[in-house]
Amino acid sequence: MISIKQHKLGFLFAVLAIVLVAAAINNQIKNGAQSQTEESIPAVKLIAAGDFREQKTVRVEGGTVQSLDQADLKSQISAQITAINVKLGDQVQAGQIIMQLQNGDISAQLEQARARLDELKKGARDEELNLARTANNEAKAALVNSIKDAYAKSDDAIHNHIDKFFTNPRGKNIRFSIILNVGGSQVSFYPSDSDLGQRVADRKYKIEAMLDEWKDLLAGADAAADDADIENILAVSKKNLQEEIDFANEMAPLVNSLSSDNSTYKTIIDGYKTEFSAARSAINGSLASLQGALTARETARQTLELKLAGASPEQLRQAQAAVDALESTLAKTSIVSPISGQISYINGRVGELAGGGSLVAGVVNPGALQIKAYVSENDLREIAEGAAVKIDGGGTGILQTISPAADSQTKKSEINVLIAKPGNAPIIVGQTVGFEIAAKGGADPNAYLLPIEAIQFTANGNYVLTVGAESALERIPVTTGDIVGEKIYVVQGLDGDAKIISSTRGLKSGDIIKVEN
Repeated sequence: MISIKQHKLGFLFAVLAIVLVAAAINNQIKNGAQSQTEESIPAVKLIAAGDFREQKTVRVEGGTVQSLDQADLKSQISAQITAINVKLGDQVQAGQIIMQLQNGDISAQLEQARARLDELKKGARDEELNLARTANNEAKAALVNSIKDAYAKSDDAIHNHIDKFFTNPRGKNIRFSIILNVGGSQVSFYPSDSDLGQRVADRKYKIEAMLDEWKDLLAGADAAADDADIENILAVSKKNLQEEIDFANEMAPLVNSLSSDNSTYKTIIDGYKTEFSAARSAINGSLASLQGALTARETARQTLELKLAGASPEQLRQAQAAVDALESTLAKTSIVSPISGQISYINGRVGELAGGGSLVAGVVNPGALQIKAYVSENDLREIAEGAAVKIDGGGTGILQTISPAADSQTKKSEINVLIAKPGNAPIIVGQTVGFEIAAKGGADPNAYLLPIEAIQFTANGNYVLTVGAESALERIPVTTGDIVGEKIYVVQGLDGDAKIISSTRGLKSGDIIKVEN
């Protein structure tokens, strides 16, 4: 049997054991909590507010980019553009051909002039004289044949193709009308303009008489005829061909106005129109062929005359001058860049006429650019030549010149900024850009452009955090301004010596922190 005394003693031991266990557990909990707190102390970085002090600047808008080294290319002659070898923005080298103008005629003339000069310099031998005589006779014969061919083609064009548009085409009572016989029925088509139709008919009557006289004139034409006779026949032939061309041109509107709702008649009329067009082309081609034969004849005759007469000093000088003049003209058909750079503009297209003295292209040196702008009188007081410039887009420059006089109307002064670095975005001539000029006063003592994450924004105001006593965070109230990208202006509350937390995320005043190096 257990005594009361023994029972009390056991109870005391039990209580003592419970206390000891509880103490051990409590101690273990305290040690664990203390260890976790030490491990959870955040590490932060400090930044110096003075490193973010903002430069006083003068903002300028509407500056125009210009080139310090540029060339405006002009066409020195009036000629058709045959080739444009570059496009806008292309890089070119000095001496590169930018644009080509038509020069076929000039090249041919130059070749003839050089040949003539060479002949004058060499003189003539018997063999050369014989060859020149043969060439002259052949060119003369070719000219006579060209005249006869022109008549034959003209006669065919008039009588076999154009006569279809006239009633009684070779008589006195000529009328412009088409009479069609289809399926036993006869239909007549008359011009919409009766007055023009009558004028054309009267002209057709004269053309018939002209062809008869022309035919008679050619009866005695051959290569053995005198030069004077051939020249007379040639003059008459050219006049007759031009008369036929004018006649066909005047007749064309009447031909084009003919039409019919009947498909059969329309098909016939369209065929007549095609024949008329071919006839016009044949007459025009005859005149061109005749002119070519005449040019060849004149060249052959001049060559023979030179070889027969020999060359005088004056003739040599004149021939050389002709070559020089044509070479100069030929050179002007190639528009060449005098500088290396970038194509800034192109005026004209292939096939268009470039007028003499007109601007056809521009070349600028993209490595030598400036910005021209205008500033007010108030802003002018804040800047000076040599000041640093920040260009929108990341570019930089230097304020190079300030005009000493303001415009009488705008009251603004011209400034020029030399571009040192274009930045991320390309800067091209003619572009409008904005920029900021460093002011005379240097840095603004009250303005700092800090990272946004360095600011705590609350309903009671905005703060930055700094490290106080015993590594505890303290708040500094600040007044913020505009946001610029990922930064924000602090315009009040800081001084340049302040050391603040770079990022306040997850932190508050009173937190214990440790500072990272």
